[in-house]
Amino acid sequence: MAERVHEVMSPVPVTVGPELSALDLLAAFDRHDYNAFPVVDERGALRGIVTKLDVLRIFRPGDRGAESLPAMRVADLMRQPVVAVDAQDSLATAADVMVEARLHSLPVVDRRSSEPALVGMVSRGDLLRALRFRVADAEGGPGA
Repeated sequence: MAERVHEVMSPVPVTVGPELSALDLLAAFDRHDYNAFPVVDERGALRGIVTKLDVLRIFRPGDRGAESLPAMRVADLMRQPVVAVDAQDSLATAADVMVEARLHSLPVVDRRSSEPALVGMVSRGDLLRALRFRVADAEGGPGA
């Protein structure tokens, strides 16, 4: 796959801030039905990522428990450092990162600045669609 990530990514991802309440985060997961939200600061710099699994972890035995959820913020739940790809990376690179890290989606950043700026999100579905179109083009058949 010679195409670049920026060609298939979602360029305007829904983000959350680190100070968003955990309850508002749950509402955002319900409203958008995404598996993850990139966490950005007020300047748009990527600070973390928060997934549905990160929220579910508080329900595990011996963990904080659901009773602590109302007092929690995204910053308490998010993962750092963030596994991300650059907008100029190849789709093969993005696929490799996804497979190795077992992730459903990846933040796409522009690393040309001092702090990685979030420019999009790329999902498994985005990569599979690109692969399908590539195969269809190579065979000269329908599906493109």
